[in-house]
This record gives sequence, C-alpha cells and structure tokens, in this order.
Amino acid sequence: MEAHGSSADLSLTMKCVFCERPSDSARVEHILPESLGGKNWACLAPGLLCSSCNQYFGAKVESRALAGFPFLPFRLLLGIPSKHRRPPTLKTHIGTLRASLIVGTIGLDPTSSAVEEGVVAGRITQVRILAEPEDPLAVCRLLLKMGVETVASQSAADACSPRFAAARSFARHPKPGDQWWFLICCDHGRLFERFKRGVSASQWAEGVSLSTVEEQGAEMFHLRLLELSLITPLEPMVLPDSSLERNEPDWRLFWVKA
Repeated sequence: MEAHGSSADLSLTMKCVFCERPSDSARVEHILPESLGGKNWACLAPGLLCSSCNQYFGAKVESRALAGFPFLPFRLLLGIPSKHRRPPTLKTHIGTLRASLIVGTIGLDPTSSAVEEGVVAGRITQVRILAEPEDPLAVCRLLLKMGVETVASQSAADACSPRFAAARSFARHPKPGDQWWFLICCDHGRLFERFKRGVSASQWAEGVSLSTVEEQGAEMFHLRLLELSLITPLEPMVLPDSSLERNEPDWRLFWVKA
C-alpha cells in the first residue's frame, strides 16, 4: 500500500488520528517529513493531524530523529534543508560537514589549519561517520508516526481502530518502560556506489517509498530510502526474528524503551 493523499472517510477528516480529539488544523501533513524530502505525493488529507500533535511531533520527535543517523547523511548528501531552509550539518573528527543545498556538494568547516591544509593538498580524502542512531527512541517514534499516517492516508477509520492503538500511543505519548523495536536494513555496497555516482532529485523521489505490509498476521511499516530500509511493526504482538542478529551489519535490530 503506497502512501498517497486520500479523500476517503470525509466524515472523520476533522478528527486527529493520534489524540482522537476534534482537529483544528486545515494544513496538509507530509507523511514523509519535508526535511527528508517529503513532497505532496505522500500527504494526509487536511484535518487528520491536529495542530497540537503536529507541533509536538515536529519539536519532540522529527527534529531529534532527523538530526542523526540514518536520516542525516541522506539530508547532507542530497542537500535537503530544514523547514526553515537551514542546511543540515554533521560534526566529525576533522570538522563540521555542511550541506551546500546542491546535490552531491558538501562543505567542510575544518577543526584546524592542519586539516584544511591536508584537504587542499589531497592528503585527507575521506571522512568516517558513525552509522549508529544517536536517538533510536526518536527514530522509532518517527517510523510509527509515518506508519500510522500511511494507514490513515487510505482509511482514517482503520488508523483510529484499536488495532493500532499501541502504535499511536508509543508515537505520541509513550509511557515510561514501554518498549518497541525497529530494523535498519541496508545494502551498503550498492548505497555507497550510488552516492559516488551522485543522486539526482528524480532518483531520490523514485527511490523513496512508504508502505504497510501484513506479516505474521500483523501490519508492518516499511520505509525505503534508496538501498536502505527501516521496518517496524504497527502492532505490539509481533516479535523480530532472532536470526536477524546473525546478519549484522546488513540487518540491525534496535529495541527501544521510553
């Protein structure tokens, strides 16, 4: 099921799918955040996310998740700015990488004159970044938000059903001790080769998808970003396959606790 704006369930369009209170917002909600390149191809119908929940997710979930791995490297390399048109940055041991807002072109604020001289002379040609989420809880909650909204884009009634109550709660207001999990799956070789060749805006658009798939009798959310995918269940009774731990680093399993 691809995420597309829907005019279905018009009788429910003024009820927030997360807090279930009457919605006071007529804005279009991007299921894929704008700071990750979200466009109008993946939007909720107006009124399905209230202004209070929208502001909360933006400040407490999206901003934290998008400021680190795995989303920040994509934003940096693709030059995707924030909602306020600020270029993303990433601190490394040799300096701060800064997106130029031109795809494939990145600036460096070096930590020292020695680093600057090394880059100019061609002695420093690589930079390593830690491929580890700095805030896995925020990443998981953002995935659940997108998953619930993907369901809502097809049927607001389904998104508000008891089936997804736990996912809605963990995304919006998890209780201390609540747990959830997600997977990061990546073909690192193909992804690195793609970035070496460069990624155009059209290739990025074609390489991103949001979908829900029924597995093990439950709904799972899949977010694909080129050769990297993030997967999380939208129902709490689904447990990850224990064999996944043997497939690292291509498959990384993260348990998170509120």
